[in-house]
Amino acid sequence: MNIKLLDKIVNKGQFIRPILNYVVHYLESDRSDKNKHIVNYINVLKLKWDVKYDEALEIIDEELQELKKGGLYCLILVEKIGILVNLSRNEEIKEVFNQLKEEFEKFPKYLRGIVVENLKNVRELNFEEKDLQTIRVWSESYENAPATKGFILLSKARGKKNEERYEEAVCLNVEAFKVLKTIPHPSGMVQALNNISWWLKDANKEKALAFTFPLGFYLGYYFDDNNFKVFNSLDTMFQVQKNNNDPLVYESAFIFSKCLSQLNKVEGESIKNTFKDIINQLKYFVFNLDNNQHRSTPKLRDFIRKELGKEKIPIDSMNVSERTLKEFLSAKTKHIQPNTLRNILDALEFEIDTSTPICIIKELKKKDIDKKFEVNLEKFKNLPKERQVSELFTSYLVHYYKEEINLKKIIKEIQDDSLIEERCDYYKKELINSIFERNQRKDFDSLLTNVQKPKIYTNKNITFNEHPFYLGRKDAVKRFIKDLNKKNLKEFMENYIGLDTRQKKTIEKFVMNYGRYYDLKVKNIPKEFTPKVPKEIDPFVKKYTLKRKPSAVSFYVFEGEEREELVEIVKAFGI
Repeated sequence: MNIKLLDKIVNKGQFIRPILNYVVHYLESDRSDKNKHIVNYINVLKLKWDVKYDEALEIIDEELQELKKGGLYCLILVEKIGILVNLSRNEEIKEVFNQLKEEFEKFPKYLRGIVVENLKNVRELNFEEKDLQTIRVWSESYENAPATKGFILLSKARGKKNEERYEEAVCLNVEAFKVLKTIPHPSGMVQALNNISWWLKDANKEKALAFTFPLGFYLGYYFDDNNFKVFNSLDTMFQVQKNNNDPLVYESAFIFSKCLSQLNKVEGESIKNTFKDIINQLKYFVFNLDNNQHRSTPKLRDFIRKELGKEKIPIDSMNVSERTLKEFLSAKTKHIQPNTLRNILDALEFEIDTSTPICIIKELKKKDIDKKFEVNLEKFKNLPKERQVSELFTSYLVHYYKEEINLKKIIKEIQDDSLIEERCDYYKKELINSIFERNQRKDFDSLLTNVQKPKIYTNKNITFNEHPFYLGRKDAVKRFIKDLNKKNLKEFMENYIGLDTRQKKTIEKFVMNYGRYYDLKVKNIPKEFTPKVPKEIDPFVKKYTLKRKPSAVSFYVFEGEEREELVEIVKAFGI
């Protein structure tokens, strides 16, 4: 395989992984011995993306011993320095850094851009290390390739951040995002947005908050739950939202905890070691939407006692009996009913911050859900039934509350016209509310120039908007639902409902990636390396009138046993 062609494929980062999976399938079915080194290079990339650095380095060192110093040798050496940076192995970084600089003129010209990009990034990440010389851009031609240009801009931004010139750093990150979006290069896009929010969280917390919205959207749109970038960016969002007392902090914590719970033991340990701070705080920010009574904790009683004392509210105006209130405040009762707590809260007015007892936040969110549901239930019922079902299914597929909802039952209620408020718990209400949430896309230049005023939330004005992470995922799923033959939608959902939890997650992953790869441009990928719909899922694609390109690419997102499982699941759809 031509290395120049390979470079064009891999410059989209891990987003191109399914194409590489297909390439490996093609190469191994051709001449596996001839293509061994290329397949090993692709395996190194995948191990790096999976944060399996030690395994990747093992293959890298073996390849560097066997390869002649050419294009593939250069690409593997670049991957080595990137992994060493992630592992903070400073002495080895210096060694590879100097080797790349010394041999620069010997590398093929089409690869020099990626070398410059990586050397500049390593230099800015280790700017205090005097042994790493400043890197100049040898030729402007290297910056003409969008991926190289985007990452050089990111390294320049890091340089400005190191000098504490934050406004310039933010502008360069925005410029990098715009360039990388044209490819698209999701890892670079999210890195740019994450940099802005993280670097500004102390210098300009309101502007940092503004950039968490596009960060959450693109994170949800492009990445699966177990991707390291999901945890890294959710951690950033959590910290920034916490600094701003923003209500979305509770949803960011909830999403983080849900993603964490789905990892296997090895993956979980790695994430727990990296994100100890947020994980230690999850218990103070995560709650469910049940209507169970709350424990009467000292923190809750002290908070209510303090607020009652401040406002001197007469008990007879609170819709709570004097006896109930006294028994609660004296800790005579061990629990308090949700309605009782809500009545107390309704009589008060106080500011909300991240130290507010979590059960109060829970009741305020439930109240917000009720208020929105009053309007949204009528809007939902006024939709044609077919659209009610498709909209509900779209929102259901992306929401982490779906395990609490009986999809079969709610679909039947829609068909029977028996969906009424009394039959809706808070999970169902939240799901219907989410149908009418829209992503408010803002021009990036306006985020740069608009002065963000600190917002003070009280129990009277607080609202809990849909998290942009869900909105991004909803945009991806909508593309699948739009193409799905509406005559077969009911059958598709019935087959989906009949799957077990693991199988459902596999189908959800296929649906999500169908949308993510919908507009993937394959002009730089040779025809023979463009995924074709395999015979195993061809009847499924035809029956449900899906487009062939996103179906094929989504199939090759899956690897090994997971791909075999997808094929078996598809058979359950009556194919």
